[in-house]
Amino acid sequence: MNESIEELYGKAQEFLDKHKDQDLYDYLLSLASKLEQAEMLKHHFGYFVMHAQAVAPYDARPRHFQEALERAKKVLRDVE
Repeated sequence: MNESIEELYGKAQEFLDKHKDQDLYDYLLSLASKLEQAEMLKHHFGYFVMHAQAVAPYDARPRHFQEALERAKKVLRDVE
């Protein structure tokens, strides 16, 4: 996703230089900002899942906790 963010910043600057459209430039920068926020959220969620796994050994985890961890890991894989 970082490549997409960098590409979006580059395209925003390119369109500003070429078309002098400040509204489009601002819009593309706001999209890039939202992508950065999504990337940060994904990072923090992955970090949270890692720590949640480390809190309790596998055999001591309640079933619903283990299922929630598995669903969370699946979401992280799907987002990649």
